[in-house]
Amino acid sequence: MGVWRRLLGFWDTEQSCTVGKENLTDIIDQARLDWIGAQSYYLTVTDPDLIDYSIFMIKAYERRYMYLLKKARQEGIRHPGIISMSGITEVGTIRQAL
Repeated sequence: MGVWRRLLGFWDTEQSCTVGKENLTDIIDQARLDWIGAQSYYLTVTDPDLIDYSIFMIKAYERRYMYLLKKARQEGIRHPGIISMSGITEVGTIRQAL
């Protein structure tokens, strides 16, 4: 499962974001997809331990996504598909945090 690899990739986010604005937009898009994927996973699990794990994953991906959005704003990136929250509620359980 690539989930742990993605989690460990959090530590490399700072270095990846300094490469360029194009790369940052790709990272933000992937973070959004990871967040949606974690929510989809939550809807499919039934074991209590896996439910706890999926909640942890949702919160981790949400925080990463919010951090990356904040970083993009600080760098002056104003891409409507990334900065707006309109496209991330496909699963229906993502909070409107901004």
